[in-house]
Amino acid sequence: MYVCNCNGVRQREVDSAIAAGAVNPRQVLAHHGHEPCCGQCMPEIAACIIGARRANPRTEEALVAAE
Repeated sequence: MYVCNCNGVRQREVDSAIAAGAVNPRQVLAHHGHEPCCGQCMPEIAACIIGARRANPRTEEALVAAE
């Protein structure tokens, strides 16, 4: 399923960017060499990031420590 139609970014690519350490939607797109275009994907990507943080609390602790 496409999450970002402008850049052709699929859900599995969003997941791989998050697993690689992307902590915001811009980083997710940049991980695959893209930039935001229309912005409609940003809330959905953000929701994926939040879901990943909830699924792995250790990731959340590491992100807070890094900030």
